[in-house]
Amino acid sequence: MTGRISERIIVKSSLEYLLFASVARILQLLPLGMVRGMARLTGQAVYHVLPVRKKLTLLQLRRAFPELPDAEIRGIARGSYVNLITTIFEMMWTPRLDEDFLPRVLRIHNLDVVEHARRRGSGVIMMSGHFGNWEWLSTGASRLMGFNVTVVVHPIHNPAVDTLVEGWRQSMGNRVVDMGLSVREIIRALRNREVVAMLADQSGPSGSLYVRFFGHYAATYEGPATFALRTGAPVVMSFAVRAEDGNYDVLQEEIPTSDLRGLTDENLRELTRRHVRALEGMIRRYPEQWLWQHKRWKHAPHAESVLVEDPDD
Repeated sequence: MTGRISERIIVKSSLEYLLFASVARILQLLPLGMVRGMARLTGQAVYHVLPVRKKLTLLQLRRAFPELPDAEIRGIARGSYVNLITTIFEMMWTPRLDEDFLPRVLRIHNLDVVEHARRRGSGVIMMSGHFGNWEWLSTGASRLMGFNVTVVVHPIHNPAVDTLVEGWRQSMGNRVVDMGLSVREIIRALRNREVVAMLADQSGPSGSLYVRFFGHYAATYEGPATFALRTGAPVVMSFAVRAEDGNYDVLQEEIPTSDLRGLTDENLRELTRRHVRALEGMIRRYPEQWLWQHKRWKHAPHAESVLVEDPDD
């Protein structure tokens, strides 16, 4: 019985890889405009015909924006599906994303923010969320800014697909490390004055800090703030915002940390609160560009939870 189950898993994994790689290869033969058009149609089809996590998406949007009419909520949800599929299709198109094409699709703004942070000599933590095209943000934006980054990722469950995607992510000189094995790598990179890129917008474990996100407590990863306070590395929020022409404006903002010295419980909570608030502000401006399909409020606070309040509360 165990052997049959293993065979089924292997067959399923192989079919997943073949499908994924085949779609990627087809998309790489097409011009980017056509790929984006197909992504829009596919995203709308997934929303209307194959409503994967649609109920969860609408539930979370109504929780985040209780003041909005239902028609607007559904419009944001549909846009979020289109954004997700567009990001996946564009990621598959990455082998066509050469250095001549990069400046056309990624327009860097606020470069002085990053340069100022790097000059301080403590490394830099560049944070973002599953927003806009987070894949091209890490793959191409750093290349345009003149440096490589260590990218912290969750491995994809299918090893063959993971290897393929990892190759795309490293195609422009970046290095990818597994989030579960990355603590030493992150500390080493920061102490070597390098840049570390990470996403920290998904649900943390139940024992995490609980920070208000759109007015509701959400379990939040403490890692980025811990690394920043432990090493003195500044934290720069970076977002690839999809513009009307389909390309991206890369916006950057440093999180203030000059009043937070050392890794203390109070500083850890405050820095975590600050970067969550910066992410929320960007999502409020462009709600359809965030990944609402993830269960952000997966865990509810319990008796031993640490609740992080905003200063005015």
